[in-house]
Amino acid sequence: MLPCLPSSFAIRRIVLAGTVVMLEAEATAAAAPCPACGVMSQQIHDRYDRHPTDLPWRGYPVRLILRVRRFRCRNQQCERATFAEDFGHTLPLRAQRTGDADSFLVQLAWMIGGEAGARLALTAGLSISPDTLLRLLRRSEHGDVATPRVLGVDDLTLRRGQTYATILVNLETSEPIDLLTGREAESLAQWLREHPGVEVIVRDRAEAYAEGARAGAPEAIQVADRFHLVKNASNAMDEMLQGRRRQITVAVPDPPPPTPSSKPPSARQQRMTALRAAGVARWEEVQRRHREGEGLRHIAREMGMSRVTVRRLIDTPIPPCNHIVHPRPGGLSSPLLQPYVSYLQDRWQDGCHNITQLFREIVEQGYSGSRSLLYTALHAWRGPRPPPEQRRRQKRRQFSVRWLCLRPPDQLKPEEQTALQQILDDDVDLAAGYRLLQRFREVITKRDVTALDLWLRDSQGPLIDVRLFSIRGVWTAHVVSLIVGFAMFGVFVLIPPLLELPASTGYGFGTTVTEAGLLLLPIVIAMVALGPVGGMLVRIQGAKLPMLLGGILLSTAFALPAIAHHHLWQIVVSEEPFLGINRQRHHRRRTR
Repeated sequence: MLPCLPSSFAIRRIVLAGTVVMLEAEATAAAAPCPACGVMSQQIHDRYDRHPTDLPWRGYPVRLILRVRRFRCRNQQCERATFAEDFGHTLPLRAQRTGDADSFLVQLAWMIGGEAGARLALTAGLSISPDTLLRLLRRSEHGDVATPRVLGVDDLTLRRGQTYATILVNLETSEPIDLLTGREAESLAQWLREHPGVEVIVRDRAEAYAEGARAGAPEAIQVADRFHLVKNASNAMDEMLQGRRRQITVAVPDPPPPTPSSKPPSARQQRMTALRAAGVARWEEVQRRHREGEGLRHIAREMGMSRVTVRRLIDTPIPPCNHIVHPRPGGLSSPLLQPYVSYLQDRWQDGCHNITQLFREIVEQGYSGSRSLLYTALHAWRGPRPPPEQRRRQKRRQFSVRWLCLRPPDQLKPEEQTALQQILDDDVDLAAGYRLLQRFREVITKRDVTALDLWLRDSQGPLIDVRLFSIRGVWTAHVVSLIVGFAMFGVFVLIPPLLELPASTGYGFGTTVTEAGLLLLPIVIAMVALGPVGGMLVRIQGAKLPMLLGGILLSTAFALPAIAHHHLWQIVVSEEPFLGINRQRHHRRRTR
């Protein structure tokens, strides 16, 4: 009997069709109940075959050829005339696989996923696509998930920038329990209504989740999760860094020179050492035999060498050394240099130590050798050169101040920690904010309530000190920004209405919108053309002169329309001093 079928089934025949095992089976029960009314019936209406796939056997695919009977319902009042016998959950109706095969595939998809699960199933003998495997996993029956006491709510992206979802996590067990479509408040509220009992909702600062939590579980306590708390603290530090320098350059000491390591001998050196040891051992053996009174012929025969070699070893008082090949005669002993030795000595005494110059002079006299031969000969005349003065140039590196202040201290390298300490030593307010941030991170990590109360007491003061506005570069940048803002307001808000007002008002010109725009066009063209000029002035003269000129021009631009505004040409002329906006903009960039 098959384990996947009820005991009332019997296998009639087993057929091996190629690489597939075919099992022909049929039910042996005489009657079957109607699924609609439950009345037993023995009257067979028809028969048909089903071919579901079963678990493989030793890598061979197994397929059932199951003869299914269709019965006629004997209840005259039943809405069904015929019905097919039901095999239960082991072989559901219209299923292409048995229940055991589906359970195996679902476990496979749950453990290793669709693509890898499909490849492993094919190796085991079950042919299935990755998409079908994932469909089985989604359709698999799961028990009802218990409502968590502490529920975590956060959003995630299924397709960046297009499709988002909401994930629900049981924070007490750190297990995801559901995935909601979208990030709307109604979907979260509906889920909370269907799962009452949530006591604590941990979420981010999104207003949609706050509204959904209030609507679905008004009695639950809403708290912020630790990740977003730390992120908010880091954002506060980031805002504090906005008005400060972005880079810092520090000297990085050179690493200590590596200690010379003793290199192992090469293969050639090992071979030469072995030959040397063998030669010494042979010499010692010949000397020992000779002292014991053995003759030359006997020693040569016993040791397998000629009598000449034996005699040479006996006559050698010390162990033989490796043969030294003397190089060819060089230097002043070379015959090519002998005719020019006295000339070279005289020139050297005169102070000419340039070997290239000496080489040119003796070539003119007939020297036919190489320059390297002359260099080898005269190199010894120079004597030992004094050691050069070691000038180790310290390396300098730039670090991002934002990177150093926001990264955890234990993840910084030694040179980065040195740069961070220099930053904090130079800025007392920044150091206080940095200490508060690190203390907050430690409190959140350790979940120390007492330390949190102390932190809240110490962090009552503002992170941004208003005394920063006393710095000259800070307040001048704000003043310049204020002047530029008023100038832009005066040009693009006040002058167009003045041009478009009817002439009957006494101070308007009655131009159309198009004509007013064309009258403002010279300002835009001049600003684009003269923008690089302001940049060159800043680079050549500094930021003070362009700022002064820009302020004078802007003041003139405000004063002229108040004095002369009766003719159109006066308005156009008064627009030209607004070119000082360019100089003010360049000064503002420079001060930042």
